[in-house]
Amino acid sequence: MNLALRSLESLFELDYPNYEVVIVDNCSTDGSFEEIKKYAERFTDKFAIKIIRTEKNLGFTGGNNVGFKARDKDSKYVVLVNNDFVLDPESMKTIEWMESEKRVGAAQGITLTPRGSLESYGFILDEMLAGHGIPPQINPKDIKAPLTVTYVLGACAIYNVRAVLEAWNGANRLFFDWAFAYFDDIVLGLQLWNANWKCRAYPVIVGKHFESRSFGLFNPYKIYLTLRNLIILGEITNSRFKKLIPLLAIRNAVSILKSDIARYKNKQITSFIYKSFSDAYKISRKLTKEGYLLDLYSAPIIELNLTESLEMLIIRRKVISRINLEIFEMYESLAIKHQ
Repeated sequence: MNLALRSLESLFELDYPNYEVVIVDNCSTDGSFEEIKKYAERFTDKFAIKIIRTEKNLGFTGGNNVGFKARDKDSKYVVLVNNDFVLDPESMKTIEWMESEKRVGAAQGITLTPRGSLESYGFILDEMLAGHGIPPQINPKDIKAPLTVTYVLGACAIYNVRAVLEAWNGANRLFFDWAFAYFDDIVLGLQLWNANWKCRAYPVIVGKHFESRSFGLFNPYKIYLTLRNLIILGEITNSRFKKLIPLLAIRNAVSILKSDIARYKNKQITSFIYKSFSDAYKISRKLTKEGYLLDLYSAPIIELNLTESLEMLIIRRKVISRINLEIFEMYESLAIKHQ
């Protein structure tokens, strides 16, 4: 609760004119809604504030869709801020960067870990649908150049309303409601690229992310969602290696489960993975039947050869090191040009 209040407080301290704050309580049951509402009402004389409580937990995707629909009709941008993210007062300078370029549909700044090191500066997908960013060893203060990315971090993202509506062919939403979490920012990034909008990361430190405070660092449902949704993503994109992506999903799930294997029996793990696959193919069949397909290659991606794609399933270190070096060199070349 203290973190959520810190996050909320940071929304009212932004160095930015004329904005509204939409607070979505995702059917909390611990009394936090009343406390947050009471806190937010202290600022109603200075800010336009909307407070909405859902009837059930809609997850990251559903909750943000509720907030998106409640936005002021004249809003040009919407900013997503997780309840575990504390904004820097200068964070909205990111919008100035967006305004200086054409057809930027989504953007993020430099997000930090609680200790102040680099968390994220956007993500670039590879053909196995793994996301990569510039190495975390880079000092955030040394980041000076914008970077074109496949998608931006949903925990603190800025979206151009017009771009989102075009990406959804007029539908008034940000994400698939049923996705719940761990599918959302990647898909929307690809949707924007498919609609001829760009995703960019800009050299503005926007705040600190106290990650996984909602799900926890280990959560069976989190693993189910990441496994299920990666399979779905593979089915609705045209990656050259889409037949290998389910194997990568299993590898990722087993890798996570190993860290807490004592909680499970082999039968439970098998059942767990089976449900993820069953639900994934049920949903993806529906989407492909509706003609829903995303062109992966309309976005900036890291290309892999067959050997590297297979290495992603077994020994990842070599190929990950190569990808990290490529992204770092890409950023370095941009930084030099920007100086």
